[in-house]
Amino acid sequence: MVLGTWAFGLGVLTVSGNGVLRWGFGAADSGAAGVFGGTGGDSLSTMQLNPAALTSLQSSEWSLTGRALIGQGDFERSAGGSSLDRSLGAFPEAAIVWRLPEQPLWFGVSFAPTSALQAEWNYLDIPAEGSGVSYGAVGHESGFLALKTNAALAWKINSQWSVGASLGAVYSRVDFDAPFIFQTNPALAGAKVDLDLETDGWALSWDVGVLYEPTESLSFGLRLRPEVELDNEGSAYADFSAQAPGLTDPFNNYDASSRNVLPLMVGVGFSWQATERLRVGGWGEWFHWKDSFNEFAVALSDGSNDEINGAIGTDSPDDGVPLEWEDRIVVAFGAEYRLNEQWLLRGGWRYGASPIPSNLVTPLNASINEHAVTLGLGWQREDWRIDASYAVEFGSKQKVGTSGYRAAEYSNSSVDLTVYSIGVGVTRSF
Repeated sequence: MVLGTWAFGLGVLTVSGNGVLRWGFGAADSGAAGVFGGTGGDSLSTMQLNPAALTSLQSSEWSLTGRALIGQGDFERSAGGSSLDRSLGAFPEAAIVWRLPEQPLWFGVSFAPTSALQAEWNYLDIPAEGSGVSYGAVGHESGFLALKTNAALAWKINSQWSVGASLGAVYSRVDFDAPFIFQTNPALAGAKVDLDLETDGWALSWDVGVLYEPTESLSFGLRLRPEVELDNEGSAYADFSAQAPGLTDPFNNYDASSRNVLPLMVGVGFSWQATERLRVGGWGEWFHWKDSFNEFAVALSDGSNDEINGAIGTDSPDDGVPLEWEDRIVVAFGAEYRLNEQWLLRGGWRYGASPIPSNLVTPLNASINEHAVTLGLGWQREDWRIDASYAVEFGSKQKVGTSGYRAAEYSNSSVDLTVYSIGVGVTRSF
């Protein structure tokens, strides 16, 4: 398996719509395809999407949501065999926002996964082109987790304009356990090892936002998040038994580091209270993948096995894996309709073309689905609100002719993936 393919966007346990990053924080905003968080959602969605939109909250409130996701996919290739993957995952997210008494200021803190990806496939590792190296029928597992904790402050300048800023920390973890083919290392390009790698680390993240409300029924939001550099450290365990069967001890332990970059992102949208009962909204985001996802760098150092170090000529085999993602725009439209004083009905749709070049698609990165369709239901009474959401993500079958990765293991293959998610949340004003 090509190591770079798990760096981001991999796996089936994610609600992304396009790219690696989640959308729709909280069950209420998820039910409307994530369109209201940047212009006037609840405490959780505004904290994660546009800190300026905190000023749309009429009082202090807290929000807690649980999300469960089910993914399933088919992988087929002409080289033989097919695989069906089904996965289940769940995660919590929470926020609390205080409206400061007699001041045009709002302050909040929140916690939520910005990316929660996992893939667990089981299929035959076919012989690599040129070397014939194979590890047989083994699991191909990868995962990426990014948890964001942040604090935000918003200031309502006047009846129309609000500004806000958020500062937080992102904890990220990368897991990979599968056959790995070196891509760009001059001495090892094309060589395959069975690699088990784990790295993690922390990074600072900040956002700024603006909210403009020209009338009581119309609002516009703007949000900017610069690149976030994730430099992780950890360890790796490599099995060279198939690559070099004559070794006395084919196993090597390494210190490992990986470097990922979450892209520059700009979001803009609107919310319009069209009637007393109906609110509609739209949201668009531009992701600058081209600079951040051009290549994925991974470094292995201080190999513990002198025999292997001598055989491959180094105890620190570094590699750079081509990604070559393209910049993309994701658009979403949603609506919320008040059935009566207690019940609200929501729905929405998102679309964004996949940024991955077709020749670099593998089973572990094809889950970047282009479409998402959502439904939601809310119940409100006095200071309490309970929300539920359902979403399905899908796209066209990803097909590969000639793979752009070495060893051609994914040439003439196809991957088809679908993700379902269910969310339930509770919010209370105080």
